[in-house]
Amino acid sequence: MKAPRLTSRRQFLQTMALGAGCLSGLRWTAAEPVGGLVELKRDAATGTFAFETAQFSGVIQPEGAYHGVTQLTDKRTGRVLTDTRYSALNLYRLFSANLGMGTPRDMPRTVKATATAVEIRWPASEAHQGEIAARYEVRQPNLVDLTVALRCRGTYAGYEVLLPSYFDKTLVPHVYLKRRSKANAPPEADLVAPMVNDVFRGGVLMFPRDAHTARHCVDGRWSRSEYKMPTAPFFPLRHYAHPLAFLADPQKQMAVVLMSQTRACAGVSCRYHAEKDEDRMTTYSAVDLSLFGDDLVPGDERTARVRLAVTPLDEAMSQPMKLYEAFVAEVEKP
Repeated sequence: MKAPRLTSRRQFLQTMALGAGCLSGLRWTAAEPVGGLVELKRDAATGTFAFETAQFSGVIQPEGAYHGVTQLTDKRTGRVLTDTRYSALNLYRLFSANLGMGTPRDMPRTVKATATAVEIRWPASEAHQGEIAARYEVRQPNLVDLTVALRCRGTYAGYEVLLPSYFDKTLVPHVYLKRRSKANAPPEADLVAPMVNDVFRGGVLMFPRDAHTARHCVDGRWSRSEYKMPTAPFFPLRHYAHPLAFLADPQKQMAVVLMSQTRACAGVSCRYHAEKDEDRMTTYSAVDLSLFGDDLVPGDERTARVRLAVTPLDEAMSQPMKLYEAFVAEVEKP
C-alpha cells in the first residue's frame, strides 16, 4: 500500500519552482516559523553563503560533493561541530529496492538564492527518474531548516534519499528507540548512546521506522557495484521511537540535534562511538536520516522537513526532545 501524498500538487509545484522571485514566495507548510529568518551573506569568490546568529555561525555550500552546511560553530563554546572535511545535511545516495540511482554529490545541479534561502535543484536523469529540490534556511536563534522535495517520474520500491551529516569525532551520538511494551500498554522510549560492540563492529547502525523500512538495509541496494567503491553494511536494529538524534560533546554540555517527520523518515542511522581510535569505524561522528522510504509511481510527490539545531544540555539532556516537540507542533499544524 502506498503512503499518502505529503503535499498537494499546488504546494509541490511551488516547491519545485526556481528563480529568485519564486524562492521568496515558497510556502512549505501552513505553520508560522518558530524564529525569524537569518540573512545569508554570499561570497562571490567561493559561491558560498555565510550565516551567523547569537548562538552559532556557519556556511551553506551549494556546490561540490559536500554541499550543505559546513564550518558550523557553537559560539558559546567556540567548538567547530562539523568535520572540516565534510558537511551536514548533505544529500548523498538515491536508492530503491536492489537499485542504486546515483549520488546528488556528483550530479549536475542548478542553484538559486534569495537573501534568506539557498535552493539546489537536481533534474531527472536516465539513472534517476525524478526531480529533487533542497532548500536551506537559517532561523533564529539556533536552527537550520532543510526541505527536500521530490517529484517522481519512475516506478520505485522503497525509494530512499540518504541524508548524512558529519561531525567532529568527539561528539557522541544518542538516539530514542522503542522499548518493547506489554500488550495494550502505551509505547515507551529509551535514550541510547550506541557504543562499540563486536556484534556490529564495522557496520552502520540503522534504526528503522518500522518492519517495512527495516528490510531496506538488506534488499540489495547497499550491495550494488555501480559506485566502484566499498560500501559499509547497514545493520537494521531496534525501531526508532522518534525520528530524532543528537550528538553531545564529551562533557554533555551541548549538542547538535537532527530531526525530521515520522512519515517522511524511513530510518535514523549513526556510527557507534568508541573512545579508542582503533575501535572506531570512522574518523568522524555522523548521523544519517533516510528520507521517504515509500513505494512510488510516476507523478508521485513527496516533501520532507528536516531541522538541525544547536543547544546547551542540562543534566537530564532534555532539550533535544523539547526541540523535537516544538518542531512537530510547527510542521504538523493543520
